[in-house]
Amino acid sequence: MKNSRSIFWGGMLIIIGIFWLLRKLDIFFFHWDAILPYWPVLLILAGILLILTNKYTAARGLVGLLIVIAVFGGLTSRTGRVFDRHRDNWNFNWNDHDNDWDHDDDNDDDDDEGDNDDDKDSDYEEDSNRQEEGSYKKPVNNSYQYEMEDFIQKANFNLEGGAGSFTVKGNTDKLFEADTRSSVLGFLSNTSINKLANSATVNLKMEDGNVKIHKGELSNKADIELNIKPIWTIDLGLGAGSGNFDLSNYKVENLKVSTGVADLDIRLGDKLDNSNVKIDAGVASLGLEIPKTVGCEIKLDGALNLTSFDDLEKINDKLYRSPGFDKATKKIMISFDGGLSKVKIKRY
Repeated sequence: MKNSRSIFWGGMLIIIGIFWLLRKLDIFFFHWDAILPYWPVLLILAGILLILTNKYTAARGLVGLLIVIAVFGGLTSRTGRVFDRHRDNWNFNWNDHDNDWDHDDDNDDDDDEGDNDDDKDSDYEEDSNRQEEGSYKKPVNNSYQYEMEDFIQKANFNLEGGAGSFTVKGNTDKLFEADTRSSVLGFLSNTSINKLANSATVNLKMEDGNVKIHKGELSNKADIELNIKPIWTIDLGLGAGSGNFDLSNYKVENLKVSTGVADLDIRLGDKLDNSNVKIDAGVASLGLEIPKTVGCEIKLDGALNLTSFDDLEKINDKLYRSPGFDKATKKIMISFDGGLSKVKIKRY
């Protein structure tokens, strides 16, 4: 009988060969996007085979094949979440991801259409129209500023970064400021306000296209500052690259981070009694800094992650908490879902 290694590689070559042959002959075709999200099924099949046929070498080879395909599907599916290849319009609605939090501001535009018509920033629309007419080329270096209004109590910031280097830190008298630089791609931004809900929404998006790497560094960069007065809901979508997000001076009620392959450092503060953090990562290195003045909880989902948690007690394999978490007056709750990632929590 052939050993498991021969069966594994032989089976892999047969599957790949049959797949591409059928595609070349136009006999069989499917979209990977429709299949890869169901990669956990392969792990289930591998587990069943291990239980029922653990004495057979051939079955072990098949188990290895299923696990390799599942890992490939999982990584591809996770990285693909950051890029929406089928979307022509912006859609930064928090509920489009996982419906983890309900927000009163989701329908701001519908509730206050009149105010938005007067106050909505028009730079994004004018830039887009000029580009479509072919008479205007957007500069690769740009700055954005949106005024802080006294009535704004809550604000949303949505970043669709693609690949690049991003920073969020500091404080500005404006609602939002950003300096963007790129040798290839530009950034687009717009804002809207809702006077009835006392809220505002700011969007920043990298233009579609290829990212140029110059001397080993990503050429797309954005330095961002937010106002410290509003209560913020922040949604950061990054494909690849690096991010340094010092949010310790901001009142962050909800933070969502979606990333593929990236190196991220996030520093949180203690400005609110409760903060919710949700992180969805592919292959990432993530460093979190949490103040000792708050209780901290992290729930883990996923496999093959390396973790290092300062001052956190293990409740079970998927749950860690700081000492005295239940009695803490201020809390930060973190939910992490990733595979093949490195996660480190430092208390300061």
